[in-house]
Amino acid sequence: MGEVTELLERARSGEREAWDQVVALIYDDLKRIARGVLGGQGSATLNPTALVHDCYLRLSRAGAEGVVNREHFLSLAARAMRQLLLNHARDRVAARRGGGLDQTQLGGVDIEADNEAEHLVALDGALTRLGAIDERLVRVVECRVFAGLSEDETASSMGISLRSAQRLYADARAQLAVLLAG
Repeated sequence: MGEVTELLERARSGEREAWDQVVALIYDDLKRIARGVLGGQGSATLNPTALVHDCYLRLSRAGAEGVVNREHFLSLAARAMRQLLLNHARDRVAARRGGGLDQTQLGGVDIEADNEAEHLVALDGALTRLGAIDERLVRVVECRVFAGLSEDETASSMGISLRSAQRLYADARAQLAVLLAG
């Protein structure tokens, strides 16, 4: 049993310090995930550190109950980061529409960020529709894309075989392509 798994067991027993130690142990992984989901870019309001801290706050409220191991924790973190990014993207799209106010674009960077926000909102819609077909397809995408987990880590996080994780990811990618195209 790994150190993170042991600490999670202690945290589930009510030991608050164990939860903080888990976060300290995987902080670098959380930063890597945040950099990945932000595409190596950030903004003044949403950079990898801010995303990790907001993610930590969300996960802390939920607590260690039900978190099995490191991969499962990272899977949950990826889901939280996806939700945080989506909230940020929706706010950006809403601000772009301006509510009737005059808008001034500062340049190509703002337009690109607005387009990325709209793409993320569209991707979330596709993931929601995909979840209605099979929630496991969404989970495998969150693990692979948002958390940056390997195939083995994804399989472990989901409690399935490696081959099943590979098959689910291939199915999810194919179905997402269709959903995003239509």
